[in-house]
Amino acid sequence: MQLDLRLLEIFCRVYEERSFSRAGEKLWISQPTVSGHIKNLEEALEVKLFERLPREVVPTQAARIIYRHGELILKQRQIALQDLMAFLNRLEGSLSLAASTIPGEYLLPQVLVAFRAQFPKVEVRLTISDSKEVCDQVVKGKVELGCAGARLDILGLRYHHFASDSLVLVVPRNSRWRSVTTISVEDLRHEPFLARENGSGTRLSFEKQIGRSLDEFNVQAVLSSTNAVKEGVKAGLGVSVLSLLAVQTELANGVLKTVRIDNCETLRRDFFAVFNKRLTLSPIAKSFLDALESQAEELGLTA
Repeated sequence: MQLDLRLLEIFCRVYEERSFSRAGEKLWISQPTVSGHIKNLEEALEVKLFERLPREVVPTQAARIIYRHGELILKQRQIALQDLMAFLNRLEGSLSLAASTIPGEYLLPQVLVAFRAQFPKVEVRLTISDSKEVCDQVVKGKVELGCAGARLDILGLRYHHFASDSLVLVVPRNSRWRSVTTISVEDLRHEPFLARENGSGTRLSFEKQIGRSLDEFNVQAVLSSTNAVKEGVKAGLGVSVLSLLAVQTELANGVLKTVRIDNCETLRRDFFAVFNKRLTLSPIAKSFLDALESQAEELGLTA
């Protein structure tokens, strides 16, 4: 019994999409062609792979077994081709990447410029979300490499620390905060506070280091982006704890100021590259990680 790689690729796409027509769109072939290939594969293997329902196709147990191995086989094929291209100094292809807000918006743009200059034939597909969603995408195989602002306890993941940054309490430059230079955690709890969502690496790092949940604070709003938090602080809606990388411009321009939290002189947060333990990193991903570490070192974030 032989398993053609093209048939395996079509099968895996149908398995992921749960639809012959959507799989065909992804593969640039017609729905009848996809259906015919799956039928041929089922006949060759002498086993039913999908239950055909009115609105979707449902994988059988046999399909789950084939997919578990098939995605690894296709990944290894991609890695083999990329290894050859790297050996020939012609690295090309694509890299699926997910990043949390701070590395995604304040580190990766510079990395992408340098990486694209070195490897112009590599396409990087980047999505930005919070650290929990980044880790979920990596463990589910939706992206090859993640950049997260927290190390989460999720099975199947490998973490590689590549940078660190300070966490700072930022406040508006108004009469309430003009002469304030320090504040205790207890007093901070009663100040109007702007929080990131629960999956945010910034929030997780701050809560861990002060030993308290932000649910105990006077939270005025929970915002899903760092920019939204910054704009809220500027407008006087509340104060917040953010990564120093994210507020350097506002601090330099005098729009915001920092206030030291008593007994928290060294609030830090780490950034991690996140990999799926079951998968081997492609040469493209390894090259991107090298570029990421070089940029972090250049910015003085590797201490």
